[in-house]
Amino acid sequence: MSKPHILLADDHPQMLSNLCRLADKAGEVVGAVTDGRAAVEVSRRLRPDVVVLDLVMPRVGGLDAARAIRKELPDCRVIVCTMHGNWNTKEEAFAAGAVGFVRKQSAHSDLAPAIRAALAGETFVSPSLLHNTARPQTNGGSG
Repeated sequence: MSKPHILLADDHPQMLSNLCRLADKAGEVVGAVTDGRAAVEVSRRLRPDVVVLDLVMPRVGGLDAARAIRKELPDCRVIVCTMHGNWNTKEEAFAAGAVGFVRKQSAHSDLAPAIRAALAGETFVSPSLLHNTARPQTNGGSG
């Protein structure tokens, strides 16, 4: 079976390079772009299995890119990888169609497992977000 194809989008070149190295453990990186509009355009062309998006990028932000990618490629899994890791941001990302939420601070340990979880049809949230952030009380459900 061939490796899953992964597209990465982050506007910081060093972070993009790090993400490429980390994502390569879970699949084949087929593209790396530096803004949300390019993420949507390249996704349309390459049809990756997984897209890893930063939230804050030029031209089109990560949430809008996630919505556009999920609308055009419903089978594509979107993972948000961001410095802005808090519970509300995670909820916004999942509402936009993401199935994974990784904090950049823990990408070294969380990105490959997040990609594998997404490909298995599961959701993933960086454990550091679950353990270190007060979350709103919910009535049941595992979220």
